[in-house]
Amino acid sequence: MNAQPKSGVVLAARYAVPFCLLLIPIWLSRINAHVPEPYLDEAFHVPQAQAYWAHKWTHWDPKITTPPGLYLWSYGLCAVLLFLRGSPTELTPEVLRATNVAATAIALPYRLQTLLDRLRKTRNTRPSGAWLSHTVLNICLFPPIFFFSGLYYTDILALLVVVEAYNWDLKRSADGAWAPLKTGAFILLGLLALAFRQTNIFWGAIFLGGLQVIRQLRLKSKPCRSSGLADIARQGWQNELYDPLVSEASIEDYFKTSISLLTVAVGNLGAVISTSIPYLLILAGFGAFVFWNDGVVLGHKEFHTAGIHLPQMLYIWPYIVFFSWPLLLGPVINLALPKSLLPKFIDFGFPKKQKGLPKLLTALIVIPIMLAVVHFNTIVHPFTLADNRHYVFYAFRILLRTHPAVKYAAVVVYFLCAWMAISALGFSTAPQPPQMRQISQPAAWQYPEQQKEPTQKKAEGKQKTAKKAVKAPKPAAPKPEPISEEAFARIQAHLIQRQKQQQGAPQVSFVLVWLAATALSLITAPLVEPRYFIIPWVMWRLHLPPQPTPLVHRRPQTAIDELNAKMATNFPLFLETYWFLVINAVTGYIFLYCGFEWPQEPGKIQRFMW
Repeated sequence: MNAQPKSGVVLAARYAVPFCLLLIPIWLSRINAHVPEPYLDEAFHVPQAQAYWAHKWTHWDPKITTPPGLYLWSYGLCAVLLFLRGSPTELTPEVLRATNVAATAIALPYRLQTLLDRLRKTRNTRPSGAWLSHTVLNICLFPPIFFFSGLYYTDILALLVVVEAYNWDLKRSADGAWAPLKTGAFILLGLLALAFRQTNIFWGAIFLGGLQVIRQLRLKSKPCRSSGLADIARQGWQNELYDPLVSEASIEDYFKTSISLLTVAVGNLGAVISTSIPYLLILAGFGAFVFWNDGVVLGHKEFHTAGIHLPQMLYIWPYIVFFSWPLLLGPVINLALPKSLLPKFIDFGFPKKQKGLPKLLTALIVIPIMLAVVHFNTIVHPFTLADNRHYVFYAFRILLRTHPAVKYAAVVVYFLCAWMAISALGFSTAPQPPQMRQISQPAAWQYPEQQKEPTQKKAEGKQKTAKKAVKAPKPAAPKPEPISEEAFARIQAHLIQRQKQQQGAPQVSFVLVWLAATALSLITAPLVEPRYFIIPWVMWRLHLPPQPTPLVHRRPQTAIDELNAKMATNFPLFLETYWFLVINAVTGYIFLYCGFEWPQEPGKIQRFMW
C-alpha cells in the first residue's frame, strides 16, 4: 500500500491489477451472447426497471421483495448517458446488466480501496493507473460478487452503498471539518442503503454504530490491565476498558470484553447516546418503512416471512473457509504445528500464546450450543430443495438426505471453520522489534582521554604529569545496569502490541460487533443463499490484517532478498486470485454451457448458479 521500489516486477504487478477488472465486462459479454433474455430473478427486475424508464412510477410487481434502489440507479445512470450521448433510448437486459457492471468494475473497486486505506491507516501513493491494491482486486473477483456482476441483481449495489456509508462514517470521525455536513451525508447514505436491501439496516446502523461507539469509549477510557473477570467488571466502573487484540484473546476474553464494554458504556452513557444519534435516525427511518409496509419485505410475503434461523450462523463458517482458504492455510499451519516441525518458509514467528488448536474448554462450550441449534432450529425453506438450479440445493441434499447423523457430524466442521475464520483476524505480525544484543563489558571504564592514540598520549604526557599534583582525580563513572531478559521481553511485547494497534489490527470488540451485525442480517432470512453472505464476507475480508512475512524474509539485505520477501508475503494473495479465477471459470462455464431442461417446462433452458 505504501510506495514501493519501481522495479520491473513491481510495476508490472501494480498495473496488472486494474486490468484484471476487465474480466467483469468480458463476463457480461458472454452472458449477453448466451443468455440474452432475463433469467430467474431478472424476470422481475428487468420489467420493473423498464416501467420506471417509462415513468410508470406507481407500477410495482408484487413478487419483488426488495426496495427499488436498483431501478433508480439504472434510471439515473441511463438518463445521464442519454443526455450526454443520445443513448440508450430503451432499457434492454443488456443495458441494465451494464449498469451493474459499471458499479462492479468502476465504482466498487475505487470505494473499496479508499475504505481499505482508511482501515489500515495507510496513504495510497500509487500512480493513478495502478491505484488499486491486490486485496481490492480479489474482493471484486470474489465468486458470488463476480457472478452476479453480470446479471441484473441487487447484490452489487447493496454492497456498494454500504461500503460508501462506511467510508463517510470513518471520514466524519477522522476529520472534524464540516462535521455536520458529513454527518448529514452519512445519514442520507445509511437511509439510501435501505433502498437496495432491507438487511442493510444491520450494517448501516448496528455494525457502523457499534464500531463508532467503541471508538468513543476508547477515547474516553483507559486500557484495563487486569485479567480477572471480577477485576475487569470493577475497573469498568472506573472507566477502564478491557479489549485485547484478537491474536491474544481466548474465548473467555470475549465474555470479559462484553462485560467491560457494558460497564464502561453505562459510565459514559451521555457520550454513547450522543454518538448513537445518527444511527438511531437510520433505525427510525427503517422503523417507519416497516410500519408503512406492514412488514420487512415488499412482496411475496408468504414465502419471505422473517423468523429465527440460527443455523445461518453455522453455514457462514464453511462458506468463509471454502473461499478464503489460501489466506488461512499458512497461518493455521503455524498455529497447529510445533515450531520444530514448522517449515521455515512459512514460519511467521507467532508467539506461544497465539499458537495451538482450540482449547478443550472452548470446544465443550461451543459445540453443544451448535448441536442444539442444529437439532432444534434446522429450517429447510420450500425453495431450497425444490430448485435444483442452485448449488445450495446439492449441499442440503448431502447434509440432510445422506444420513440423519450427517447434519450433526457437520458441527465439528462448523466449529473448526469458525475457529479459523475468527483467528484469521489475528494473523498479523508487527515489524520485528529490536533484539537483545550481548555487549562485552570492559574491565574498567575508560574516559575519552584514555582512548587516544599512543602518539597523542606521549605528546600530552608531560602536561598531564605537571597537573596531576593539583588536579583532583575524576570520580569513577557508574557502570550501566544491563536490562534483564524478562524486562526486555516485556518491552518487546509492548512494542508489538502498540505496532499492531497502530496498523489497525482487529480487537475483540470488532469481532463482537461483526458477529452481531452478521447474525441479525442472516438469522432473519429463511432462505440459505450465498448472496446473503457477501457483505459479511467483505467486511471480514477488509478487516483481515496484512499478510504476515515469514521470519526468514524479515531482514532483507539485497534487492533480490527484498523481492523474495515480497513474493513470500504476497503468495497467499496470488493463490487467492488463482482460486477465485478457477471458481469463476468453472461456475461461468457451467452456467453458460451446461444448461438443462425441466420436464414440466420443455424447450426452456435452466442454468446452474449460486
